[in-house]
Amino acid sequence: MPRLIPQIQSIFSHIPIFSKGSRLLSDRSKSTLKNIIKEFVKPYVEQYRLEHVELEEVLYAYELRGGVRVKIGTRGCDVLYVVEEPEVSLEGIDHVVDRVLERVLHGELVANPRGIVSWNLSSLEDYLYFKIVSGLGPIAPLILDPYIEDVYVSRDVGRVFVVNNKLSWSGWLKTNIVLEPSLVDRVVVSISRRIGKHISQAYPLSEGAYGGYLRVSLVYGDTVSTIGSSLVIRKKSASTWTITRLIEEGTLDKFIAAYLWLLLEERGWVIIAGHVGSGKTTLLQALLTLIPPGRKVVAIEDTPELSGSTGIWEQLIEKTEVFTRESQIDSYTLLKFALRRRPDYIVIGEVRGVEARLLVQASRLGHGVLNTIHADTPESVIKRLMAPPISIPKNLLNNIWSIVVVGVDPKGKRGVLALAEVDEEAEPVYILKNPDSGVDPVEIAKSSVRLKRGYRGVDLQAEIERRALFLEKITEKGVFEIENLVEELSRFYSKGLELEELKEKEARVTG
Repeated sequence: MPRLIPQIQSIFSHIPIFSKGSRLLSDRSKSTLKNIIKEFVKPYVEQYRLEHVELEEVLYAYELRGGVRVKIGTRGCDVLYVVEEPEVSLEGIDHVVDRVLERVLHGELVANPRGIVSWNLSSLEDYLYFKIVSGLGPIAPLILDPYIEDVYVSRDVGRVFVVNNKLSWSGWLKTNIVLEPSLVDRVVVSISRRIGKHISQAYPLSEGAYGGYLRVSLVYGDTVSTIGSSLVIRKKSASTWTITRLIEEGTLDKFIAAYLWLLLEERGWVIIAGHVGSGKTTLLQALLTLIPPGRKVVAIEDTPELSGSTGIWEQLIEKTEVFTRESQIDSYTLLKFALRRRPDYIVIGEVRGVEARLLVQASRLGHGVLNTIHADTPESVIKRLMAPPISIPKNLLNNIWSIVVVGVDPKGKRGVLALAEVDEEAEPVYILKNPDSGVDPVEIAKSSVRLKRGYRGVDLQAEIERRALFLEKITEKGVFEIENLVEELSRFYSKGLELEELKEKEARVTG
């Protein structure tokens, strides 16, 4: 990550005594530098406002780190997200400026980009320091809020909008944070530098990962946008979404989880489909926590969002040239490379183009395959895979084992909306079409063509129920961390092996 306050660094880089981080600067020189830093900090304090909003009904109220309070409530027909933070004047940030100056003088990084989640914000000064040196400025409270999923602001409006997972059914919520146009420009440039990308009127688009758990998409100026500079920040959970967390929250039924677990164990090809923000990546991450320990997983993404597996984890990221925007190492190249690294499972964060053709080859070679795709039904998944630019022949799509469609139901709750397998004619065969009517392991066992090949009907039902019971028990025990889940899976498989050995002994005796 570039040094924070990079303008200061560049201004004084020609002065040897400064570039060496010397302590020999006179008090007068330090005072001058402090005033310059203060000028750079000034917009982060003065060029935005928090509107005062009287809510008619408060739906949620909670406190964030750094003394920031959040209220979500209604006013008229609107649902509003209201931030209240301690009032600070420009004169009140002297200690923060001193901290920045001290680090700049010693040639140190002012902040660790991967440490955003774990920053110690025990005081108002810590909070102000975080706002300034992270480059996030007025949107910093939204990054600290664990319930915020997406943040959006544009230069022409200046008002910040958010998606809060407590009220995901409401879509984008209007906040009381309003930035001046010049500050939107500044924040866009600042964040672009922190993700190591160049952005300007000549190269107005930039995207990447920041802070270990933020995915940012940036536009600068009006070259390609009629609304000027804008940013979208998508947050992923600071902790890994495990299968037990989804079951605990009611997002995933235990019998569906057991069915998908069996598909994974058989190294099938599972596609997760849905719209933007439907929970595709969350379910993909959760399924990765059902991979049997000792199996190798290679994940390929353009921007890192997945965070691990219960198997042996390897993550490959596309490499994009900063100035030309040409992808030097794209997902197709990485996928060919991954096939030579003896993976048991290959994961593609999102399928968009010709790399999907290699997934067919990977599946035919016996690799387990997991990927997400933008589509809203099993039928539309098949159509999209057949259409350009992917263009997979229909007769090869029968390599797909299962399509899981996720989204938000009419009640505003996320979950699995449909579940289908793909038959020999590459047509969807529904395992589950209406989750609201309940999930029956008997019907799953009857409908699953793929799993019947390895199990007899009654055995398959019993196995789905056995695994569902196991998942239910460890969920009740509070096994939500991936490390603990690995231990439980190892016990599950060791007991399974013991049962198989006992059955073999009994068969030999009775034989």
